[in-house]
Amino acid sequence: MPKKNKVPGIKAYVSKGIAYAYDRITGTRLTPPHAMYSEEWFAALNAARAKVKPIQEKPGTWGGLVVLYRESARFQDLAPRTKEDYLKVLDWTKPLHSMPLDKWTRGFVAGLRDKAKLKKGRRFANYVLSVVSVVFEVGLEREFVGLDINPAAKMKKIRKPKTEPRANRPWTPEEWDAVLEAVPAHLKAPILLGGILGYRQGEILAAPLGSYNAKTGMLTRISAKSGKEVKVKAPKAVAEALSALPAHKDKTLFVNTRGKAWTEDGFRSVFFKVIRKLEAEGKVDSGLTFHGLRHTAATKMRQLGFDTRTIADMLGQETEGMASHYSRQADLVPKLQGVVEKLDQETEEKDAKSLEKIENS
Repeated sequence: MPKKNKVPGIKAYVSKGIAYAYDRITGTRLTPPHAMYSEEWFAALNAARAKVKPIQEKPGTWGGLVVLYRESARFQDLAPRTKEDYLKVLDWTKPLHSMPLDKWTRGFVAGLRDKAKLKKGRRFANYVLSVVSVVFEVGLEREFVGLDINPAAKMKKIRKPKTEPRANRPWTPEEWDAVLEAVPAHLKAPILLGGILGYRQGEILAAPLGSYNAKTGMLTRISAKSGKEVKVKAPKAVAEALSALPAHKDKTLFVNTRGKAWTEDGFRSVFFKVIRKLEAEGKVDSGLTFHGLRHTAATKMRQLGFDTRTIADMLGQETEGMASHYSRQADLVPKLQGVVEKLDQETEEKDAKSLEKIENS
């Protein structure tokens, strides 16, 4: 049986206890009797895809530009998770494939952004702007027919409402302690990696068994975004959690209770089951996410006095921009505390002078 991997273009889901798969490429729903990822299942998938004739996009259209972009190194070199996110946006624009590029004005792109917000939300709308801009950049570099401007360049993104909670906020020390006390051993190690060393969820799920050397205590990871290698000795708490993991049956470092590699859906399900239970018990506030652990790690490192370049290196980032963004709250805490202390000092001095006047009167 072929190895159970995530198949590009396939959306797997469970309905009434039965596993189904929807192929976005052909619009086919693959149903039983074939077991998911069995040889018969792959044969049915390949047969469905073989019937689909490739669409010949017209030159000078959005569809033609998308084909050019998808064949470019700019797209092919993206990390798997980023590539998947880009494809979601490109799939959403399929009804526009026949639209000539000279119709893609700034006004049209602004309208597309606003439509995306109504249909899919603010974050997706802003992602549409980013992807459209990148696609046009490649077209300009390759001198694609009829293309002389990037209509999405410097287009303003939709701002987050002030009432909307901060996305992926750092965890408080109390939340950190509550979660670590509640989680099982197979989930504790990933959380420690995220909250201490800034691992992303995708980096944890993809970490090979050999990325941790128990004899030397060294951890090695490749950043999912920058491709940068980060090699560091595991902190004591992390090493202890790694040694407590279930017996491995797959070649991944992190495994579930059966010793098998985590799936993304399985990991998220177990993680949020713990978080929702703690929310109901009042032990954590709403808005706790795994990616927030990356902010937690950066904040802690900044509080300990590390500069943004060091933090960026630990997080596997080429530039210091996101490291500064992640840790800015840590910079504000001592600064604002200093303001409060001076205000208190001024108040105390005024009170002392007032008391002195009363005593001398």
